[in-house]
Amino acid sequence: MPRKKRNEKAASFNFLAAVRRFVKKGTASKVFNEVKNVKVLWQKSEVSPQDALRQRRKSEVSPQDALRQRRKTEVRVCLLFSVLCPLFLVGCVSSEQFYEEAGLSRDDAYRQWKSRKERQEQSQTYISGKLSIEDCLKLALGNNKVLQRVVQEKEIARGEEVKSYSAILPAVGLTGDYQRLDEVSSFDIPGGGAISLGDLDNYSVGLRVTQPVFAGGSIMAKINAGKLFSLLADQTVRAAVQDLTYTAGHAYYDVLLNQHLSQISADAVRSAQAHLDNVKKRRQGGVASDFDVLRAEVELSNFQAELIQNKNAINVAKARLLKVMGVSQDSDFTLSTELTYVPLKMTMKQAVEAAYRNRPDLFGRQFDIKLQKELLNIARSRYWPTISGYYDNTWSKPDPHSRTKIEWGKAWQVGLAATFPIFDGFAREGEIITQKARLKQAQIDLIDTEETALFELTKALLSIEDAKEFIESQRLNLTRAKEGLRLAEVGYKEGANTQVEMIDAQAALTKARAFYYQAIYTHIVAKLDLQKAMGTLTTFEPAGPEGEIKNRELGTAKEGPSAGFVKAKQEQSE
Repeated sequence: MPRKKRNEKAASFNFLAAVRRFVKKGTASKVFNEVKNVKVLWQKSEVSPQDALRQRRKSEVSPQDALRQRRKTEVRVCLLFSVLCPLFLVGCVSSEQFYEEAGLSRDDAYRQWKSRKERQEQSQTYISGKLSIEDCLKLALGNNKVLQRVVQEKEIARGEEVKSYSAILPAVGLTGDYQRLDEVSSFDIPGGGAISLGDLDNYSVGLRVTQPVFAGGSIMAKINAGKLFSLLADQTVRAAVQDLTYTAGHAYYDVLLNQHLSQISADAVRSAQAHLDNVKKRRQGGVASDFDVLRAEVELSNFQAELIQNKNAINVAKARLLKVMGVSQDSDFTLSTELTYVPLKMTMKQAVEAAYRNRPDLFGRQFDIKLQKELLNIARSRYWPTISGYYDNTWSKPDPHSRTKIEWGKAWQVGLAATFPIFDGFAREGEIITQKARLKQAQIDLIDTEETALFELTKALLSIEDAKEFIESQRLNLTRAKEGLRLAEVGYKEGANTQVEMIDAQAALTKARAFYYQAIYTHIVAKLDLQKAMGTLTTFEPAGPEGEIKNRELGTAKEGPSAGFVKAKQEQSE
C-alpha cells in the first residue's frame, strides 16, 4: 500500500477513535459538535486529529471562568458609566447660559460693526458748503461703489482680450528631469573590460516651442471674440454711468422738491399761526367765538403735521443722495441749483436718431451678435484638422546621441504635428446647436431693445408735454390762489368773509404752490428720462438761473467745483 494512503487511513482511524471516546463521555449533541470542531481544525491545519482535539479542549472555558469574566465586564461597565455621566452632565448647558452666550456674541458683533463704521467714516469723503448738480454728478462718478465695481469689468475684458492672443502666439516651455537608476546595463568587450549603456544618474533639460499654424479658422475667431468682449465691457460701463447719472440727478432733485415743499409747509404754519393770533384778538374783542379759535388751532396743527412729514422726507432724500455720491453721511451741505423750468423742443425723429447712435444697450446687443457669430465659427472649426509646428532642444547627460558617452550633450528636432478629429461623441454637433440658438437669442434681444428704446422715447416725450401743460396751468392757478388769499384776508378783516373762507383760501394757496413745484420737478425728471432713453445722459443739461442750458461732459470735465462748494480733505485711516 502506498505511503500516502497509509497516512490517510491512520488519520481516519485516529479520528474515529476520538469520536468513540466522546460518545462514552457525553451526549450525542455534544459529540456531534466536538466532532465538527475537531474536524474543522483538522481540515484547516496540517495537525493530527489528536492535536486538534487538544487545541479544542484548551480553548474551552469553564463555567466558573465565564462567570468571572462576566463579573469583570460588569465592573468595567459600571466604572466607565460613572466616569462618563459627570462628563455628560458637565456638557449640558442651561437655557440661561445659552442666552448669555448669544448676548455676548451680539455685543461682540456690535463692537466689530462700530469699529468698521469708524474706519469707513475716516476713509470717506466729507463735503460741506453749497452743492450744485454738476458737483453732485462729479462726486457720484468718482466715489460710487457700484460704478467702481462695474468699471472692473473693463479689466476683466482686457484680460480676456490678452488671453485670446494665445491662439496665434507661440507657446514656449522649459522642462527639467533627474533620474536615479538601480543598475545600468553593460556588456563585455573582447580583450577585457566592459561598456555601460548609460549612467546611474541621468539629467536632462528641454526647451519646446510650439507654433499654431492652422486650427480651422478658430485662431482669428478667438482674437475677434476677445476684442468684442472688450467692447461689450465698454458698453456695460457706459450703461452704468448712464444709470448712475440718472440716479444721482433724480436724488438731487428729490431733495430740492422736498425742500420747497417743506418751505411751503413752514409758510403755511406761519400764516396759520398769525391767523390764530388774529382770531384770539378778535375773540377778546367779542367778534370771534371759541369755535373760531378751535378751528384755527386745528388748521395750525394740520399744517404742522405736514411740515414734520416734509422735514423727514428731506432727511431721507439727503441720506439717499449722500449714498449715491459715495460720501460721508455726516456731510453738511446746501443745494445751490434751483428748480427752474426750461422748455425743451425735441421731435420724435431727433430722439430716435440720437438713441440709435448713442444708447449703450443697443451697441451692446450689436456687439453681442458679432460675438455669438465668432463663437459659432469656433464651434465649427472643430470639424477641421489642427496643425502646429514645434521645435525641441534637449540637453542631457548621458549624451542623447550616444548612451555610452557619460557627458553632457544636446539634440534638437523640428517638425509639424497634425490632429484630425473623426468622432467625439457628438460634442461638436451639440456645441454648434447651442451657439446657433444663442445667436438667435442675441438677434431677438436686439429687436426687443430697439422696441424698448422707442417705447421709452415715446413715454418721455409724452411726459414732457404733460409736465409742460401742468406747469402752465399751475402757474396761472398759483397767481389766482395768491389773489384769492389776499381778497379773503381783506374781507375777513372787514367782516365780509368768514373764517372758513379764510382757511380755504390759505389751503388753496398752499396746494397751488406745492402743485407748481411738483410740476417743475416732473418736467425735469421727464427730461432726465428722455436723455437716458436717448443715451446722452453723460452730457447733463442743468437749468441755469437765467434759464440757459449748459452742456458739460462729466467724464472729461476739467472745471473745478462751483463757487461756495467746499470739499473737505479726504482723511485716510492710519
